[in-house]
Amino acid sequence: MHPHDLMKYAQWPFRILAEVALVGLVVITAVDVIGRVVFASPLGFAYELVGLLLGVSVYAGLIGMNWTRDHIRIDLIEGFLRRFPRFDRIRAGGVWLLEVVFFTIVALYVARQAVQMQRWHETFLFLPLEKWLPLAVYAGFAALAALSTALAVIPKLQARKEDLK
Repeated sequence: MHPHDLMKYAQWPFRILAEVALVGLVVITAVDVIGRVVFASPLGFAYELVGLLLGVSVYAGLIGMNWTRDHIRIDLIEGFLRRFPRFDRIRAGGVWLLEVVFFTIVALYVARQAVQMQRWHETFLFLPLEKWLPLAVYAGFAALAALSTALAVIPKLQARKEDLK
């Protein structure tokens, strides 16, 4: 099996998880709003579950997004930088390094928060779940996103054009 295919298949479950979380967000929000407006009886756990699913969709989605380098671009100075094409590789390397550092810091920070929350054994108001558990999952996803960013520059692992469609 080609290393690229291995990376592609390793990320498939996270893409599905992010998609399911997004659908869950829509369904739970719709049921909560309909229950609140029509029946005057909202879902008590909707706020907490929407927050958990939002975290899952963001952090699980980061893994594939970072690997394909398919992030949002802010092109305020791109026109200016085009005048210096010889610096493109340096600029790309600097941006890549910043991304790796950023996502590593995010992973470490979220893991630290999970450890701190575990000490208190605090649970959600409606969901019978300690708050540190989802944070630990998010920290794992963020670590995988940082790893995915780091691996994105290895030529044999880089996303192919058919994957970006």
